[in-house]
Amino acid sequence: MDPIDGQTLPPPAPFMFGCAECVKLLTAFGEKVTADAGCFYEQLAIARHIVEEHPDQVPEPHARNCDRCPRYASRSDGDPGGLWAEHRARDLFLPEPIARLL
Repeated sequence: MDPIDGQTLPPPAPFMFGCAECVKLLTAFGEKVTADAGCFYEQLAIARHIVEEHPDQVPEPHARNCDRCPRYASRSDGDPGGLWAEHRARDLFLPEPIARLL
């Protein structure tokens, strides 16, 4: 797949190809990346969908190379909006350096 910020996109997680909504969201994401048109909204939409519709597929907290996971874990208000889960879900379709930005 085309690069984003100089990083080659990994293939999406296999389960995503069996979900029509994942495919739709990944296609929209890919079109934005290919057009070099910015894809922030599309990244958020895919992560939110994974958290809401495929919660069993969200990876565990990052054990290394992530300064965000400890901050999410220390929040006293829990995980409003599933932001920590969305952060982890980004690993399923983005390169690690990009996925860990949010």
